[in-house]
Amino acid sequence: MKICIWFKLTDNPWGGGNQFLRALAGELAVMGHEVSHSPAPNAEVVLINAHNAGPGIMLHPNQVAQVRQTARAGWLGRYIPQTWWLRRRRRGPVLVHRLDGVAELIRGHRTEADVIQPAVNRLTDYTIFQSAYSQESFAAHQVRPPRSTVIYNGVDPTMFSPAPEKRLGNRRLRLVAASWSANPRKGFATLAAISALPDVELRFVGNWCPSVAPEKVILLGSQSSPEVAEIFRQSDAMVHAAENEPCSNAILEALACGLPVLYRDSGGNRELAGDYGVALSSDMEQDIAQLRSKYAALREKNLADRPRFLIQHAAQKYLEAFQEALGLGVM
Repeated sequence: MKICIWFKLTDNPWGGGNQFLRALAGELAVMGHEVSHSPAPNAEVVLINAHNAGPGIMLHPNQVAQVRQTARAGWLGRYIPQTWWLRRRRRGPVLVHRLDGVAELIRGHRTEADVIQPAVNRLTDYTIFQSAYSQESFAAHQVRPPRSTVIYNGVDPTMFSPAPEKRLGNRRLRLVAASWSANPRKGFATLAAISALPDVELRFVGNWCPSVAPEKVILLGSQSSPEVAEIFRQSDAMVHAAENEPCSNAILEALACGLPVLYRDSGGNRELAGDYGVALSSDMEQDIAQLRSKYAALREKNLADRPRFLIQHAAQKYLEAFQEALGLGVM
């Protein structure tokens, strides 16, 4: 199959979407499919990512309409109204839209993404939601595509792999957290509070929120993916305290490394980590004690289910979605 993933990838740290799409492109190529990153007439399917076509590159619905009708994405396309493009005979590929979350719920205020994602979705043939939570929250915001499915993200198993067997004993619990975004809704205040607990060490990878005092959090800054994976392997468990995230790549990376997760029961976090961790409550010391008591069983189940978190599983599901979308024909 000739597949266009319309997203300019970067090897630099830039959030979970870039990480996932890079892994997806690589796995689809390994499976024997031809993968490109710019719409062209030979593509059978174009996968459109949320509201952007790369780091800092916002999609424009007019240009999506151009691709829909002509299979090309010329720079002038964004300046020509959709109505003009849609009057032309459709010669473009099937368009599949990978929706993120409702940006207003994630960031706490409306953004350009809240305008772009619904507008783009109306032009596409098939929708992939990253979680059931994402599907439900978009439906509550009047985005209800008639043809859709839910597929979680997946990670590179050669990079995000487990460390040898861990035994906690009575030593200090080594926790890790990660976020590319410095939005306060990523749970920085909770991370700081956890770091102040006795017998806990908490390291943080990414961009810390400048308005929240880190307390005893060890700030490691931005790291490459291989470095992040190694930091995860050196840790005992992950803390993920973000609000309203649809499908955290950081959680999946941690799970692929065999880490149980202390998670905020918000967004899609429970969907990913509910069977492999402990939900955070108002009594964080008790949460840590519960994690310790369940640690061996949580890690054992995590490792048994590890294939669910990997890019091979996600890529197969995406391929099935593409085939289903192609079977629908061009509308």
